[in-house]
Amino acid sequence: MTYMEYEKLLLRADRLTSICNPRKSEYWRGYRSGIEVHFQNGQQASLPDHYSIIEVARRNRSNDVHAYARGYRDGCKGLKPEDAP
Repeated sequence: MTYMEYEKLLLRADRLTSICNPRKSEYWRGYRSGIEVHFQNGQQASLPDHYSIIEVARRNRSNDVHAYARGYRDGCKGLKPEDAP
């Protein structure tokens, strides 16, 4: 992933966070956090487990922890928004 692709994904996640309903907004907040991890660490051999993702969501004061966790996991996988639910 190039820096330009990374920046586009961050901007898209920010835009979708601001225009979506609260649950989808939490998904995109998590996705943004996950894509940052993906870009900084490259494709990781193993993704963080569900419990550690839930902890990240709670630290970020997520209103819908499970939507945030799904977004975070998709971001960590490096999925593009069209590949994500």
